[in-house]
Amino acid sequence: MKLERLEAFFSTSPAARLLRSPNAAPVVCFLQQTFKDSGLIALPHSELVARLGGFQQELRDMGSEGLRDQPESYLTVWCSGDSRWLRRFLDAEHTEALYELSPPSEDVLKFLSEILDRSLGFVGTESRLNRIMETLSDLVIRGSADPQRRLEHLKAERDRLAAEIALIESGGDVATYSPTAIRERFADALSDLGKLQGDFRAVEDSFKSITRDVQKRNAESDGSRGEILGFALDAEDTLKTEDQGVSFYEFVRLVLSPTKQRELEGIVSRLDEIEELAEQLDGMQRIRSMMGSLSDEAEKVLRTTRRLSTTLRRLLDRRTAAGRQRLAEVLRDIRAAGVELAEHPTTDRFGLEVETELGLSCPFERSFWRAPAQFEMPELNNGTPDEDNRLQAFRNLAAMQRLDWSGMRRTVTAKLRERDRVPLVELLAEHPPKSGAIEVLGYVQIAHDDGHEVDPNLTETVLLPATFDDDLSWTPDHDQFQAYEVPRVTYLSRRLRVAASRREAAADKASATDRGDTTKAKGDAATVRGDTATAQRGTASVEERGAPANPNGH
Repeated sequence: MKLERLEAFFSTSPAARLLRSPNAAPVVCFLQQTFKDSGLIALPHSELVARLGGFQQELRDMGSEGLRDQPESYLTVWCSGDSRWLRRFLDAEHTEALYELSPPSEDVLKFLSEILDRSLGFVGTESRLNRIMETLSDLVIRGSADPQRRLEHLKAERDRLAAEIALIESGGDVATYSPTAIRERFADALSDLGKLQGDFRAVEDSFKSITRDVQKRNAESDGSRGEILGFALDAEDTLKTEDQGVSFYEFVRLVLSPTKQRELEGIVSRLDEIEELAEQLDGMQRIRSMMGSLSDEAEKVLRTTRRLSTTLRRLLDRRTAAGRQRLAEVLRDIRAAGVELAEHPTTDRFGLEVETELGLSCPFERSFWRAPAQFEMPELNNGTPDEDNRLQAFRNLAAMQRLDWSGMRRTVTAKLRERDRVPLVELLAEHPPKSGAIEVLGYVQIAHDDGHEVDPNLTETVLLPATFDDDLSWTPDHDQFQAYEVPRVTYLSRRLRVAASRREAAADKASATDRGDTTKAKGDAATVRGDTATAQRGTASVEERGAPANPNGH
């Protein structure tokens, strides 16, 4: 654990906020009793409000000052903002919101259970060591494809089993675990069961993340249905091939297996015969309900995967329906235009072009489907990203000094008293920046805001001798230089800026005058054309009135 990650966790994690909350003890107790001890995954709003109200009454009877507000207000706070200790959601089977534990709350309950739950009276070090050794030994045997190693292991197991069978058949004592070892292993099983129930949230969040990405991609892009469907299926396949997904689907296969269920029932019935576990009533109850609770957890995750399929189907149906709706609108417009023309026929020629010949093509001329070309993002850095370097970069960014805008403007004004034009390069040469490249950007911003010359088409190179001390403060180092390309900036005196402003105003006025003259000339031309047309119509009228009745005589 590194200091930076710990600081980020304690400042941003909902789990850390829960542990540091003034009401941490009653909140954790309520969540543990409501969800974990009762074996419930989710509760509707009304039932959770009633349970929280009853829990608050118990606190008041005990004289506790915690959780004095209304239950609804606490549920709202626990589901929003920086808390996020509960997750509120809706489903098709209920008419009100449901609540379930969030992953940070699962982590808190798991953490506190390991530390504070000492009902078994000890920490099982011996059983855990044996389990570690057995796990590593099994990994060595079953992780290797060497047939000779596997045969040696199986023969050794055969000899050990044969020796134990012979000892029992000869009337020897049966080797059993000590009472301490029995309680140790039972405690480890309960601990692993609690961790397993909390790990489902991570798998479920992965599927929900895919669903949100599909919906976002559909809302933000105009891609084809095939592209969006391909993206969703690829994301789901990637999740299933990752370690988390592979392990989950193998777990579902085991939980839903009738053979495994019968095997577990037999194991639980035999546990009741062990005297050392007679006092572990709560633990035995959790073991008896283990299969049902695990099946419910798996079913909840599978419902999330089915929700992804529903989202895809709805997406495709919605786009198909949109196409049909557009076709219906076009046909409706055509019918409306036909009705209007029937009532008010027009003399213009109009009609529809109808294809009367069906174009046939050989289906074998079509090429097979090919996967679209994938754009590979090139690696833009010259080295492998390193977490320490990233953290150092953020520390450097946080340590940047605040720019003294007033002082920088005084520096520019002082130089302009000596000369009317001062290039940025000369200014930086005489007054090296104290905050590195960010101060250079500040000078460029001042030039833009105060009306100096900034030519983005021409660039200049600025060399800054800059390094960082151990305390992250900027200091000049004339042995190392870094080049920066900046626009050509020239600072102008007030007299030159006023003159330039006047020239720009005069140019704008002249341009506006030219546009007005052009508009007036176009208007005059239109008036002349109108007068000419009127004169032509008058002449034609006079000729018609003065024509003789006999077209062949005078």
